[in-house]
Amino acid sequence: MILILLLAFAWLADTNSHAASEHGTHAYEKKQYGDAARWYDRAQKLAPSPRGAFNLGTALIAAGERERGSAVLAEATKDPSLRADAFFNRGNSALAAKAFDHAINDYIETLKANPRHEGAKRNLEIALARREASQRESTGDKQNKPGAKEQQQQQQPNAGQKPPQGQPDLEALLRSVQQQEQEELRRMKAKVAAEGRVGW
Repeated sequence: MILILLLAFAWLADTNSHAASEHGTHAYEKKQYGDAARWYDRAQKLAPSPRGAFNLGTALIAAGERERGSAVLAEATKDPSLRADAFFNRGNSALAAKAFDHAINDYIETLKANPRHEGAKRNLEIALARREASQRESTGDKQNKPGAKEQQQQQQPNAGQKPPQGQPDLEALLRSVQQQEQEELRRMKAKVAAEGRVGW
C-alpha cells in the first residue's frame, strides 16, 4: 500500500508543473543547466507562462543553446514584470556570442523597461566598446588591401552625422545613462551628508 502511494506521489510530482519547475530550480542551482532546461521545458509544456518561459530560456542559454534560449526569452519579454530581466539575459547571450548589435539592442530595451538596471548599463558600455574594437580590427584588415582606404572613406559616416531615422543614437543614450548615474550618486551623497552617517 505504501509503495503504491509513493509511486502515485512520484507520478503526480512528474506531471505537475510546479513540481517540475522546482526540480528545474534545484538543477539550475547545482549548475546542471541541461537538466534544469529539461525540467523547465516539462513545466512549460504542462502549464505555459511567461515566468516558465523566462526560466526555460535562461536555462537553455546557460546550457549552451543560445538561439533556442533567446527565442524562448522573447515570450517572457511580453510580461512587464519580466521584460527587463528577459532582455538582459538575452543581451548577455548575444554578447557572449559576439553578436554585438543584438546585445546592444537588448540592453537598450532593458534600460527602457528599467532605467536603473545597473548590469544593463555596464554591459551596454562593454558591448559598444567591443563592437567598436571589432570594427577597428575589420577595417584594419581591409586597409592592408590595395584601394581599401578609398573604399573605407566611402563607407564611414561623417563624425557629426545623426543616425538614420528610427535608430537610436547610442552615444547619446550612453551619455544620458552616465549622467543619470552621476546625478543619483550626488543625491545619495547629499542624503548621507544630511543624515550625518558614513557609507551608503
